[in-house]
Amino acid sequence: MGPRIGLVHALHASIAPIEATFSQYWPEAEAISLYDESLYVDFNRAGGLTPEIEGRIEALLRFSVQSGAQAILFTGSLFGETVEAVRDRLDVPVLTAYEAMIEEALAGSIPPNLAVLSTTDGTLERMRSDIERYARLRGKIYQLAERNVAGALDALLWGERTEHDELAFAAATEFASCDILLLAQFSMAPVAPRIRELIGVRVLTSPGTAVEKLMRMFAIESS
Repeated sequence: MGPRIGLVHALHASIAPIEATFSQYWPEAEAISLYDESLYVDFNRAGGLTPEIEGRIEALLRFSVQSGAQAILFTGSLFGETVEAVRDRLDVPVLTAYEAMIEEALAGSIPPNLAVLSTTDGTLERMRSDIERYARLRGKIYQLAERNVAGALDALLWGERTEHDELAFAAATEFASCDILLLAQFSMAPVAPRIRELIGVRVLTSPGTAVEKLMRMFAIESS
């Protein structure tokens, strides 16, 4: 048995993609999920983060540590700001939803032409800001295009996975000229293989890059 990795979720549709990624690339890891749907519901109701939501996020992260997690991945893309603020107070490494994906997208020496596909405006705004911050701190140059796939998340929340995927496929065709396409939500990961086939560009997902980073942290070679 490998290390215990705590997974904290705010959207049910995020759970299957990350569990599938662990099963495929790091089955030895013990991936343990905590799920609190109220975070996403209350975030939308309040129109953003509140001290109460932030306190619940910290409580979930601390509970994951108490449950024996040796590292934690928070899969909710809207909550990275709070996760970053809390993790310095914890004794185990904690990853935000898409920080590993940003690192991978900007890892090369040639300035990339990036595109981000998201299903929520909030995530798109945060990714734009986090990419800019990461690049500025490391002297990276890039170009960025972006698109929010209107209606896709609503379809997913209503159980219409096929409709969600078709909307994502249609939006992705706009980015056939980019170097790297970043899929912002964990829930978007299942569409990545078909998008690669459709537009023939490199596609990064939050689950894939996060698991790869966790494996590097524990010095596990990907097979």
